[in-house]
Amino acid sequence: MKLNDLLRGTEVSLPAELADELVTGLAYDSRKVFPGFVFVAIKGFSSDGHSFIENALASGAVAVIAERPVTEINSPAVLINPSGDNRNLLAEISAVFFRNPWEEMKTAGITGTNGKTSTAHILRWIMESRGIQTGIMGTVGHIAGGRNISASVTTPESLDVAGYMREMADCGDKVCVMEVSSHALALSRVNNVRFDAALFTNISQDHLDFHPTMEDYLDTKKKIFSLTKKNGVRIVGTYAPGWPEITGSITFGERACDTYRITGIKVRFSGSSFTLCTPEGDYPVIVKAPGRFNIYNAAGAIAAAVQLGVPAACAVKAVSSFPGVPGRMERVDCGQVFLVAVDYAHTPDALERVLKQGVHLAENKLIAVFGCGGDRDNRKRPVMGRIAVENADVVIVTSDNPRTENPSAIINEILAGIPKGFNPLVEQDRSEAIRMAIKMAEEGDVVIIAGKGHEDYQILGKEKIHFDDREQARAALADRRYKCAL
Repeated sequence: MKLNDLLRGTEVSLPAELADELVTGLAYDSRKVFPGFVFVAIKGFSSDGHSFIENALASGAVAVIAERPVTEINSPAVLINPSGDNRNLLAEISAVFFRNPWEEMKTAGITGTNGKTSTAHILRWIMESRGIQTGIMGTVGHIAGGRNISASVTTPESLDVAGYMREMADCGDKVCVMEVSSHALALSRVNNVRFDAALFTNISQDHLDFHPTMEDYLDTKKKIFSLTKKNGVRIVGTYAPGWPEITGSITFGERACDTYRITGIKVRFSGSSFTLCTPEGDYPVIVKAPGRFNIYNAAGAIAAAVQLGVPAACAVKAVSSFPGVPGRMERVDCGQVFLVAVDYAHTPDALERVLKQGVHLAENKLIAVFGCGGDRDNRKRPVMGRIAVENADVVIVTSDNPRTENPSAIINEILAGIPKGFNPLVEQDRSEAIRMAIKMAEEGDVVIIAGKGHEDYQILGKEKIHFDDREQARAALADRRYKCAL
C-alpha cells in the first residue's frame, strides 16, 4: 500500500516526495518498527512515543506521524497530525491498512463492568458448536484463526484489534466475539470497528482511577451502541441497576417485558438452571457453572447468538455443554465435602454478586478470601471490605496484586470500611490465607477465593511472579488428604 493511499481521508499533510512510498506495516511501539513501516507516536500514561521518533527512523520507518511539532528532528518523514489525536488516527489508518476485516465477518462486541468474559466465551462456544469457526478477543486471551494469543489487556490497541481481525477473516473465522472495555472505548481502540451485535451486560463501580465519575464511565460504555453496523442490533441486560435505556434495543433479564425473559431460576453446587422465554418459544436451560450471574451471562450469550443467526433451541442446547471460563466461579474439585471456587471478582458489585451466590449455595457457612489490587481505584477498597463482612460468615482479608503500593496499607484501607462488630481475619500472605480458609472449611461450606480468577501471577512491586489461586487451593486440599491433580 502506498503512503498516499494510507493517509487519504486524514488531516495529515503529505509531502509529494513521500506519496508513493510503500508501506509494509504500522507500529505504535518503536521497537516493532521495520523498514517500510509507519510509526505513530502516541503520548501514553507512562511513556511518550515522541521520545522514540529517532529510533523509529533509524529502524527504517518511511514516515512518522507526531501529535505535535518535533523541532529537534529535521526530517521530511516526520508528519504532523493537526488534530493532535493519534489514537484516533491509528484506528483510522489501521482500518485502511487491514481493509476493514469486520465487514467480512459477523461481529459481536460485549461491554459492561462484569460478565464480559463469560458471555463472550459462552457465545463463542455456541457458534463453534454449530460448526461456525469463531475468533475471540478478551481478558483471558485471544484466538484468531485457531491460533492462541496471550492477552495483557482486555481489548488491545486499535492496530492489534484490526490485525487480529484480519487474521481471523483470512484464516476462515466467520464470527468475531470481542470483549470491549471502557478503556478501549475511551482510547479509540475500536473507533472504526463495526458490530452486528453490541451487548451491554451491566454497570457498577470500577475504573474510577481512569474515569472521573460514574456518569462518565457509563457514557463511555454506551459508545459501543454507536458502533453497530447498518442492520446491527443493540442488546441490553436489565437484571442489574443502572442499565441504559436504548431505543429499539433487545433486552434480557427477569422483567415481564424483556425480549429474553429469565424465569424459574435454580442454583446448586453443581450448576444452575432456568427457563428462557424467547421470541421463538420457551426453553429450559442448564448451566454447569454455579452462580446466578452465570444465568445472566448465558441468557445474554443466547440472545446474541440468535441475533447472529443461530436458532434459539440450538443455542440453548449448546449452553448445556459449556464447560465454563477459567477463573469465573471456577470449581476446584478434589472430592472434598465443601465447595471451593475461584472467581475474578475484583469490583464491589462483582464481589457482592459472587458472595450472594455463595450464600445461596452454602448449606453451612460461607468463607471468603479477597484483597484489592494496588495502583488502582482505592475508593472501592473500604466498600469491598463492608460488602465482604456483610455477606460472608468468615472473611480473610489478604493481598492481591499490590504492585508498587504497600500491601499493609491496602489492607488497612479495606479494613477501614468494615463496620464495628465484624471481626475479619487478616493474612497478608495470599497463599497462607487460602490455606487458612480451606483448613477451616467443613461439610456444606462454600469457600470463595476472589480477585484474581484466571491470573497465574502476582505483581509485587514491578515484578511479576507465578501465583495461581487454583494451584494454591489444590495444594491446600492435598494437605487435608484430598486427592488432587497438582
